[in-house]
This record gives sequence, structure tokens and C-alpha cells, in this order.
Amino acid sequence: MIMKNDKGFTLIELIVVIAIMGVILILALPQISKLQSANKDKKYDAYYSSIESATKLYMDSQAKDLFGSNSSGCVTVDYSDLKKQNLVKDFGSSDVTCGRNNETYVEVRKVNDNFLYSTSLVCRDSKDSKKIVYERKEVPTEPCTNEPDKAGPTVTITPSEHDWVQTKNLKITVKITDAYTLNKNIGILYYWTNSSGTKVSKDYTYSYKNKKGVKSVSYQIPTKNIPTASGQYKLVVRQWISSSTNGIQDALGNQTVGDTITGLYKIDNVKPTCGSNDGKTTWTNQAFTIRQYCSDDASGCTENPYSKRFTSSTKTYTFTIKDRAGNTNTCKANVYLDVNKPTCGTNDGKTSWVNKDYTANVNCKDTGGSGCTQSKFSKKLTTDGRTDSITIRDVAGNTTSCTVNKYLDKTKPTCGGITGQSTSWTKNNRTISVKCSDNLSGCTKSSFSTTFNYSAKTDTITIKDSASNTRSCTVNVYVDKTAPSAPTSGSIGSVSGSSTTGSIKTAASGSKDDHSGVKRYLYMVTNSKTTPSKDSDKFKTSMSFTRSCGTSYYAWAVAEDNVGHRSSVKSLGSTQDGKNSYSDWSGCNATCPNTVGTKTRTNSCALVTTGLSTKCSISCGPPEHTHQVGYVGTTVFSGYQWCSCNSHSGCHTTYRKGYCKVCYDHGEVFRCVTGNCLSGVGSGWLQGAYNCPTAPYYPIVVPD
Repeated sequence: MIMKNDKGFTLIELIVVIAIMGVILILALPQISKLQSANKDKKYDAYYSSIESATKLYMDSQAKDLFGSNSSGCVTVDYSDLKKQNLVKDFGSSDVTCGRNNETYVEVRKVNDNFLYSTSLVCRDSKDSKKIVYERKEVPTEPCTNEPDKAGPTVTITPSEHDWVQTKNLKITVKITDAYTLNKNIGILYYWTNSSGTKVSKDYTYSYKNKKGVKSVSYQIPTKNIPTASGQYKLVVRQWISSSTNGIQDALGNQTVGDTITGLYKIDNVKPTCGSNDGKTTWTNQAFTIRQYCSDDASGCTENPYSKRFTSSTKTYTFTIKDRAGNTNTCKANVYLDVNKPTCGTNDGKTSWVNKDYTANVNCKDTGGSGCTQSKFSKKLTTDGRTDSITIRDVAGNTTSCTVNKYLDKTKPTCGGITGQSTSWTKNNRTISVKCSDNLSGCTKSSFSTTFNYSAKTDTITIKDSASNTRSCTVNVYVDKTAPSAPTSGSIGSVSGSSTTGSIKTAASGSKDDHSGVKRYLYMVTNSKTTPSKDSDKFKTSMSFTRSCGTSYYAWAVAEDNVGHRSSVKSLGSTQDGKNSYSDWSGCNATCPNTVGTKTRTNSCALVTTGLSTKCSISCGPPEHTHQVGYVGTTVFSGYQWCSCNSHSGCHTTYRKGYCKVCYDHGEVFRCVTGNCLSGVGSGWLQGAYNCPTAPYYPIVVPD
């Protein structure tokens, strides 16, 4: 089964096919045009031949009338002559006309019994007569006259003269022509003379060895037969008749007798001479012109001086100087022009960042010719930057700025934002980060962190850039890892009084803390002299403690700073309360005439306030002697009164004014201030500030 493909060409395929066809057409058009032109020329060539053929028919009937009995002569048969005889038709195209008599004709020359035909055909555009569409003329230059030919062949020397030329470039042709054709074996003789006509060469002969009936023969004089010495020459040509040559003779036997002389031929085979030039001797980078002078003794130089403007790098230049004959010579001139900037070679600039000044070097190359002033150029790099330039120089003064990698960064990085810092004290480690910025080499890290595990209020974090520049950034650390010093003073003192709550008498002081500072003092009172742990939770701010009999008290203190660190424990001394133990009772303090009194005792423990006194009584007899002291006003007598104690039974004294109404001898508080005390009762000065007995008096009144 045959599958049918309904799919057409794609647009791309069509474009490709059209392009190929276009290329083929472009290549084929010139060939087609050539074929068309060739076909067209064939039509005209055929028409040309038909006119010549028609003329031959014309001569068959007209030759005798035209030439008579002459053996030579020339007649012109015009197109119209042929047309009248119906021997020719117009060209087969209405667009072309070829019938003008002065353009389309045939020259017929009679040579003995033979006829020579020379045809001219010119066809023009019928609509534009100025436009020639075909032209072919093969007629001699000699005039066509119907007279017998008596002239010999024409000798034509080409060129007939020549300006200055080298021998090798002088091409001289000797052409022998005759419209009535030539005899066979034409022969010539030639030689050279100077400009004055004096012969300067030998004779040279040449046989053309031609057949009879040719219209022309040509001969080029060999270079070896042309003079080589510089000078101006003439060429003399004449016929040469020998056993093998007929001289210069046409087919009718007419000879050319005499010399044909041409010239002057100016020959110069010597090179011109280099003169001076104004080339440079030192290198420059500015365009300038050099003049090269030339001298030539023969033809002369074509230019003098030669000059050339130099705008591109050139060390030397070779001028080619030339004379008018074409001889050349080369002249070397020193140009020493270098307009090419030197080329930057390798350099030892840095490829990684540094922070110290250093010297960079660049190798120099120069293609302009003058060369670098030094092979290596150096520069001390002292300023920050990624790149720098070093100027290199050649001998001609051209400079080039070479870029080198500098990678120099002496600027410290900048401290940026800080995170983690605080102005509140802590006893914990604190991690602080500082952002880093650097506009050149860049920071080695975007932020730098430090964990502070030691005591500091402020500290620094060092940031670093890629060039190893560092900067210390101050941060608030406020980390306190150090305990305060122990208190230097404070005392528990002595316990007293009966209160069961005691108190440390002198508070602790003298601690120091260089970081967060001392916040407070904590106290503890123990019953043991063993130093407690400073971290004990029994340390309190209170200075009081509970008392009990028979107990010893040991006071301790620590200082605490603002983050909770405690100092070592400081002893504030010790004290104690006595045991709960009573002393013996004292005597009864009753004095007669009072029989009831109080007796007391003490307890070793000040906290005990009960059982320290009790009532007691004594026995009293009647007073031995009683004096009634009258009351005399309220004036207090200050001073001492003399009292004379006469017996142990009483002291008769004066009264103390204003103090007591009644004073008894017994119960008086007195003392002997002198000796001579009788029965315990002294005599002398009595203390004035004694106490009188309190009521009730017994007896109330005792008569004297």
C-alpha cells in the first residue's frame, strides 16, 4: 500500500529553494548575456561577409570599366552601389540601419590580375542614429585612388621617438606595409647614431621571410641591438637586398629607397644617486617630513627632493628614487619615529588585600621601535584602593598608563550596630555582637561576637577586614563574675536587758565591689562558732536574733553585690546569756521602827525577771531616844550640820530645815567623816543628803 503524503513545503524550505534559484540565476545571467551577444555578433559578421561577397559579384561585371587596363589602382564600392544592383539587402531588423555610404563600403584594390577587398560596416540604431550597435572596419590607412600604384611600401617605426627610457624597456617595432601587398622576403638594415647623426653602432640586418601578397610585416628590434650607454640616439632603417631578401618592395615591384630615420631615443641605464636627507638621529613621537635628495647625470630624477611625511612608527625608511628613464635606486633614511605607546607587560600587583605600603612593578614592552626607557617601572603604593596605575614610557616620549591590582586597604573597618549589650548587670555570661562594615577590602565577617565570661563593665570587640586592619569597638558588657570583698567591721556587742530578741549592735561595713557594686549586707547569728557557708539561705537582712538563757551567740555577716555574688563570711564576734541560776537571798532591808522589808536575789540570766525579791520582816524594840524636830518652813538647807553624838543611844542634832518634820536617830543614813565613832555612830560631819524615814513613823510622836 502506498502512503500519500499530503504535507506541503514549509516556509523555510520554500525560502531556501528560492535562494538557491536566485544564486543560480545570478551565476547564469552573465553567460546568457554573452551567448546573446555572441549570437548577435554572428548575425552582423554574416552581414559583413555578405557585403564583401556582394562586392565581389559587383566587380565581376564592373572591374574592366573601373580599372581599364591598369595593373593597379583602388576604387570604393559604396553600399548604395550594391543596393542598386540588388546585390545586398538591408539588415534583417527594422531597429537597425547599416546603409550609410561613408560608413558601409568596400575598397577594392587591383594588384595585377588580383583584387583585394577591404570592407567597412557600421550599423546604427534606427531610432537613435548616434548609437552605433555594430562597427567593423578592415580598410588600409592609405587613401584609395583609382590611379596606378607607383609608391613603395611604407616603413613605420614605432615609437618614432622616446623620452628617457632604459634599454630593456625600449620596444621598437619596424613595420612594413603596403595596401597592394608586399613582395616576399622583405629585408631591412638598421643602425644607431647619436643625436648629431654620427653612427655609433654596427649594422644590423633582418629578413622578414614573408610570403608574397601579405599587406604588412612587423619586426621588434631585440634589446641586445639597442644601445646601453646613456645618451640620445637616432635609428636609421633602410632596405637590405641580398641573395635571400628583396629589400623593401611591394607585390608590384615598387621599392622604398632611402633611409627612414626616427628619434631621438633617450636612453639612460644608470641608477640615480642618493643625495642627503634630513632624517632624525634621535627618537621622536611627533609626525614629520623627511626630504631625500636625488641626482642623475643623464635623464634626471623624476623628483628632487623626494619627500615623505611619517605619521606611523618607523625606525628607518628606504626611499626609492627614480630617474626619468625608470632607473631606480634605494636610499636609506633614519626616521626614528615612534608613535606607538609602550605596552604594559606583567606586573606584580597584589591579588589579595594588604594593609601596608608596598612597591609595585610593571614590565614594559615597546613595539614602536624606540624601546622602553627602562624594562621595569616601579611605583610605591601608599593610598587605599583596589587598583592603581603606573605610567610607563618609551624613548620617544610615548606613555601608557598601566592598571595594576593594588588591593591596598589601610583604613580600619567601621563598628556598626551592636546587639546583646546591656547596661544592666548580670552574673551570667553575655554574648555581644558588633556588625562590621568596610568599604574596600570588606570585613572578614559581617559581624563579630564575643561571649564575656569575666567581670567587666565595658570592653571591646575587635573587628577585622580582609586586609587585616582591626578596630576595637567598645561595648557595654555589665558582667560581674567577682564577689565583693568581705566586710571589714561590725560587731554583735553584748546582750543586755530582759528582751528575748537581741540585735547585732554594730552593722557590717567596709566591703568593696568594683563592678556591680555592694547592694546589701546579710547577717546570721548561730549558736556555733563554726563559720557558716556564705551561700546559706539563713543569711538575712535582719540584725535581730532570739535570746535564751545559757546560750552563746555567734554573729556572721556577708556582703552581697547587685547580681547576687556574696563575699566571704565575716565574724562579727560573739556574746552570751547566763544560765538560769539564782543567787542566795540578801538580808531583809527592813529597818526599825519598820519591821517589814524586802529581801532580794539575782539570776545569772538577765532574761529572768521573776523570783528576784520577796517580802521579809524584822523585830524592833522601842527607840532609845527620840527627838522631835520642829518644822521650820520649807527652806532646804544645803550643807552639813554638826552633830555631836554623846552616846550610843542617839544623836541630838539640829534639824535640817524644810526637809523633815521628824528625824529619828535610828534609821538615819549617816557616816562618820571623822574618827571617834562610838558604837557605830560617828561624830563629825553628816552627809546632808540623807533620807528621812518614810511614814508610818513609829511611834508617831515620841516626846523628848
